[in-house]
Amino acid sequence: MKNMFVGASVLALTTGTAFAAGLDRSGQSVSSIFAEDGTAALTFGLVTPSVTGTDAAGARYDVAKRYSQTGLTFTNSVNERFNWSIIADKPYGVDVDYNADPLTSALGGTKADLNSNALTIVGRYKITDRISVFGGIGAQSIDADVSLNGQAYAGAIATAGVAATVPGLDSSVLGAALRGDVAAATLIDTTYGAGTTAALGGAVAGVVGGFNATGGYAFRMKESTSPNYLIGAAYEIPDIALRVAGTYRFESKHSATISEDLLGTTFDSTTPGYNDQISYVSPQSFNLELQTGVAPGTLVTASYRWTEFSAVDIIPTRLGSDLVNLDDAHRFTLGVAKRFNDRFAGSVTVSYEPPTGNKTVSPLGPTDGLKGISFGGQFTDGPIKISGGINYSWLGDADAGVAGIKAAEFRDNHAVGIGFKAEMTF
Repeated sequence: MKNMFVGASVLALTTGTAFAAGLDRSGQSVSSIFAEDGTAALTFGLVTPSVTGTDAAGARYDVAKRYSQTGLTFTNSVNERFNWSIIADKPYGVDVDYNADPLTSALGGTKADLNSNALTIVGRYKITDRISVFGGIGAQSIDADVSLNGQAYAGAIATAGVAATVPGLDSSVLGAALRGDVAAATLIDTTYGAGTTAALGGAVAGVVGGFNATGGYAFRMKESTSPNYLIGAAYEIPDIALRVAGTYRFESKHSATISEDLLGTTFDSTTPGYNDQISYVSPQSFNLELQTGVAPGTLVTASYRWTEFSAVDIIPTRLGSDLVNLDDAHRFTLGVAKRFNDRFAGSVTVSYEPPTGNKTVSPLGPTDGLKGISFGGQFTDGPIKISGGINYSWLGDADAGVAGIKAAEFRDNHAVGIGFKAEMTF
């Protein structure tokens, strides 16, 4: 049964190449800390999502771009009680492009490109043969480019900008009035004087025209690097391949240099009075991973991951509102691995992310929930292990919204991921 630990790497590979909620990409597993001494592993995954939708104007979108994932680990020991692992991965990412004319669609021209890299060193101490604790320190780097365009963003940004010039006026009230809400219009005219709603509507229309003429809004955030910490514990019974491990990652505080383009003006460090520094956090998370042998050559695995994406607030100086509006992510997996002979093992894994049930979701992540299945295989030849897997995920339907108002609907979408892992023990 001790050799059945190999099944975990098969399952980790196939689920690691799946589409995931929010900004998640790698899943941030530290399972390499349990590998044999002198083990090096290289992983590569390619995910091809199909996320298509339409808006009320009839514009059609195919927004999610193909992306790749790479990872590298090395594990060794100092003595019988203490071992360590180095993990390089890409924990977060976004690749979204609304490929439609921004002048005739709700979201056309909206784009997002967020990249990250992380390097983590984890140390593990065995208190007993069954109980161990571990901790780690690492560095995360993140950069991003975002463009907000189309008539949904033009209206929302213009409404917020005009409302900000009127003391005490909430932009949501002004937006409702301009969409024909009689009660909202009456409230504005009663509070600020007759004809105010019409005057503000004219001002909003003027800003929308300027927004359209200057190519919308653009945000650039330079790469920032911040330390990241983790702690965890595990309980193992090697004779039956049982392992339960929990890992908690602390949130990381970042400070980055930004620039913005709005209404034909570029705001950056050369702009008088402009604050080109922004603070935000990468989210805290918790991973719970379980595996156990249930029969000779058969391993069952399960995992749960929680990520606090709701804490990720990126509020640019000129935009004045949050670029990122995501819910916390919850991901569950359940799998079975089977060793057929000394050289070959296979696995099947199902994954699930519950939908939030929100009326609208961010256009930068226009899906809600997920169901997936993965198949994997591993070939072993002495110290070398070669694994491969494929994942198919059904992505939950969602309505993309701007300022809480539906802008486009996304239905019947999916993603396909393939992954490979090469592992050698020296």
